Amino acid sequence: MADPHFIEWARAHQKDALIPGALLEPRMPHDYIGAALVIRAALFFPHAADPAVRNEIAQCFEAYSVVASDRLTWLWQDGKREIPLKNGKLDPKVFTVGKSNEGLGVYVTSGEKAIDASFWEFRVSGLTARQEQHPDYGTNALTFSMPVLHVAEHPTVFQQLFVECARRLKVSSGYAGYAANLSYAQPEPNTPTEYWLSTRFSGLDVGDPIQNALHLRDKLKTVSWLTAINQQMLEKVGGIAALRNELPRDWFAFYDLDSGVAIQAGPRPESGASVDEKGTPVLPANYVIANHALKDVRVDSLWQLQIGLGGTQAPLYKSPAAGDRWLRRYDVPSDQLLAYKAAVLGLPALTPESVLADRL
Repeated sequence: MADPHFIEWARAHQKDALIPGALLEPRMPHDYIGAALVIRAALFFPHAADPAVRNEIAQCFEAYSVVASDRLTWLWQDGKREIPLKNGKLDPKVFTVGKSNEGLGVYVTSGEKAIDASFWEFRVSGLTARQEQHPDYGTNALTFSMPVLHVAEHPTVFQQLFVECARRLKVSSGYAGYAANLSYAQPEPNTPTEYWLSTRFSGLDVGDPIQNALHLRDKLKTVSWLTAINQQMLEKVGGIAALRNELPRDWFAFYDLDSGVAIQAGPRPESGASVDEKGTPVLPANYVIANHALKDVRVDSLWQLQIGLGGTQAPLYKSPAAGDRWLRRYDVPSDQLLAYKAAVLGLPALTPESVLADRL
């Protein structure tokens, strides 16, 4: 059964979840959708140039398109003009054609205009085989998103897709929760909007996962509603048994990824907003203790979390230090950790309707 309170909240915020372009850049055009508040997954994985992995990427999109239905409207590919889609249909060959010395860059959106940010988006970026041989190039990334309302009305659809794609891609890491999709054609003028949202919602992802992939070959960016780590990271944090000791079963679900594990923190994503959504954001207690359990595999720095317009006066996470503070936002003093663990007991517990049947 869907959570009626979550649905009510999502419906009330649906209209405001589409934000005009360049909201905080007054000299830039505003006649498009610059940002969309969504639930978004970000998955990081190896070997995107391998034909077998390209096929798995296509299968991930196929599974996503079943949920998105005919809502998808535009296709962007690296180095090509945008193409309108008919009835949301896309030839899977866009993911599978190409040689190993060619990178992969595909972006599908549901915006009314090609420039619009939107609720339904699927994006993948893959390195060439040669690039992947060098750690300095980072790794490959795939993202997909849905409206908050859709996630609220369909309590396990998002988790199912996250786990399925994580298994298919044999991810090194991944996470999913609140995020702001930015206009693909105009990301820089809308980066300040993402920053502003992050000052209201501690649970909001910040930074472009495609760009962040440069630093995430063998590290986790952040914890969120859903978090995935590979076997190497799992062993580094002590294995499933150690995680179970830290993350109580009534509030956390584990899913086998064959080569790692995915963790669901609570029945729904947490925004981290204050009660009135205007004050200082709060730290979701379940994210704090998940962060503590996985801190040893978290990336130390992303160098530059956000990239905005040159010379902008709008606030951003511009410096490495600012970005690092965001990465560590769930770090709390050790003498406060017990209080957060106690606070988890007051959060909504998982129910059979909010978890997948194959939880560990």
